Amino acid sequence: MLYLICDISKNCLVNRMNLLMLICEPLLFVSVSKMKDVIILSLLGILGMGRCSKDELVNVALRGKAAQSSTSYGGTAKRAIDGIWNPTYEYLSCSHTSGETSPWWRVDLLETYQVTSVTITNRDTLAERINGAEIRIGNSLENDGNSNPRCALISSIPAGGSTTFQCHGMQGQYVNVFLRGYMQYLTLCEVEVNAHPAPIDNVALKKTTRQSSQYSHMGGSNNAVDGRRLSMYKDKSCSRTKSQVNPWWRVDLQRAYNVTSITVTNIEDVDPEMIDGAEIHIGNSLQNNGNNNPLCAVISSYPAWEVMTFQCSGIEGRYVNVFLPGCNKHLSLCEVEVNVGSRPDMDEHLSSDMRVQDMKRGQDILCPDHKTRYENAATGGIANQSSQWDMFGDANNAIDLSWSNWYLEGSCSHTKAEVDPWWRVDLSKTHNVTYVTITNRGDCCSDRISGAEIHVGDSLFNNGNSNPLCARIPYIPAGQSRTFPCGGISGRYVNILLPGKEKYLTLCEVEVQASTFQAGLPSTAHKTAVTAPNRNLAWLWDLLISLGRTAIRKEETYNQNSTEEETFDHDKISFETQRPVDKVPENLVSGGIEVHSSQYDSHGAASNATDRKRNPLYHAGSCSHTEAETNPWWRVDLLDTYQVTFVTITNRGDCCLHKINGAEIRIGNSLENNGTNNPLCAVISEMREGQPMDIPCNMEGHYVTIVLPGREKYLALCELLTLSTLTAGVA
Repeated sequence: MLYLICDISKNCLVNRMNLLMLICEPLLFVSVSKMKDVIILSLLGILGMGRCSKDELVNVALRGKAAQSSTSYGGTAKRAIDGIWNPTYEYLSCSHTSGETSPWWRVDLLETYQVTSVTITNRDTLAERINGAEIRIGNSLENDGNSNPRCALISSIPAGGSTTFQCHGMQGQYVNVFLRGYMQYLTLCEVEVNAHPAPIDNVALKKTTRQSSQYSHMGGSNNAVDGRRLSMYKDKSCSRTKSQVNPWWRVDLQRAYNVTSITVTNIEDVDPEMIDGAEIHIGNSLQNNGNNNPLCAVISSYPAWEVMTFQCSGIEGRYVNVFLPGCNKHLSLCEVEVNVGSRPDMDEHLSSDMRVQDMKRGQDILCPDHKTRYENAATGGIANQSSQWDMFGDANNAIDLSWSNWYLEGSCSHTKAEVDPWWRVDLSKTHNVTYVTITNRGDCCSDRISGAEIHVGDSLFNNGNSNPLCARIPYIPAGQSRTFPCGGISGRYVNILLPGKEKYLTLCEVEVQASTFQAGLPSTAHKTAVTAPNRNLAWLWDLLISLGRTAIRKEETYNQNSTEEETFDHDKISFETQRPVDKVPENLVSGGIEVHSSQYDSHGAASNATDRKRNPLYHAGSCSHTEAETNPWWRVDLLDTYQVTFVTITNRGDCCLHKINGAEIRIGNSLENNGTNNPLCAVISEMREGQPMDIPCNMEGHYVTIVLPGREKYLALCELLTLSTLTAGVA
């Protein structure tokens, strides 16, 4: 029988014999004659499932040890790795947790593997319970392994079906299935982990290295491949460049490999934060010193003396570069380890020339000329912020030309703890913004700035926070300043927005290096910008502008040749604006009519989702909420046909963030099936807790519908905005 199977491999045969033993184990109490018949038939079936080959992946979960957060209904963790794909729970082959907050299941593979894919078989009833679960792989047991890197998010698996998720060679000993949320059950009928033994060779060790410059005799490039993870510069085990534009470091592996991962040890005693933003590139080209090769990963928010591994998914290359884009940067590396798979077959891989990305790294960096004095356009501007912490935290403190970073010295702005706090400076006229420099607080709480966004533009919609993005701030060390290039974005308003719940925004100085607007430079400004007279009335001002633009459009319908200026007057508040040349997007949802398939309780009215509040706490009365039902939906009637450019949705923040996963946004003119048959704009795979998400649509429609396919689903929306323009020819 074995003679008929070609290219047999030990791992393949062992894998199938393990399955045979699992099938035969329940037959121990069956008569010998019948048992022989079953074994023969099973052996023929299993060995005949296909030809084993030397390259076949092995389901390494079969020999692992399983655990889970709790056990209910007799569904022990090991049932999910018993080799049986039966999806019916009553056949005793599925794991099952209790109803709890964020349940998890884990298999210990007993050693580190390079995981190619994970296949999960779902139960044939209550199949939607798996929706939103995460597959995580790594070597850490911190948080029971649920903090390891994520391979995939499970949006859904058909009832009784199996779905394979690609993990691209992620390395780890532990594979977790983790389901976030309150009162969740996690049931798994089979988990298969297809993997190879993890490579352990560090092929960078003692290889030839180079760097863009050398700071001193102690900072040679070869220190980063000496096999020591010492993180103090004085120990002469770290490389270091001089301060320069776009520093880089490179190791020549002598031949091409498929690089699975790269481990970097950061410096501890000399500016450890400087590595933030560094890029790891792998390839066979030395164009631009190797910095144009394909990108493996970007290093961000990297603590001192930290050892971190970055997955590279088998990128082929002879050269590994660490490239740090920016001005006045120095690059320090205390150890770089390159873990690889087998040497690539050059006939089966793309050539290095084909794989080189057209990144032109380092050629688009514009650094300030320190011999030239740039205008700080923020000087003399007018600053506002979403709230003020106390008498010391005025918004204008951030543009007072004082770089004091101690809050009680009265030179820093400070908001209250709130959702999405923001700060804004009005430059009084449109500028081309080249750089924004921010000085962080030095007496405490320096990490609060992490994740803030810099926006530049001419619009006051959403208080200016929807203007084009200049940069995101990974973090700024306590009391220090960091400069972020904006590339000449045009705008009158510069905003700092900090997304999240219960966030404080503190700025000790904001400098805006800019020149007066030039028409020849890239511009994102609208033709008109209007400033709200009072930040506390910004919401009313936005509404007035929206109504004014609507009035202008209606007038255009009657007189296409009119070019005169128009004035809008409402309750003695007036403003003047020129008729826009192009259609200006506006939020028209709040004037529409909202309905949904059902209502959970008195707090969950459909209209709450368009009340212009982004409060993500359900009991604050600002979120819509359906009952648990099949395919719940929410819909807004825009009262006319519009070209919908963007839909912005704010997710619930107090619990149940995953319940939005899988929701569909549909836009069109039909009410067939309550509007859920209209054309699809997008499917929401996942959203952050309490956070808004902008989804581009660029579709025409009278109705915007959110539908959540599945059984026993709740649909909750804490805010929905649309940026829309009236369709041509429609009044």
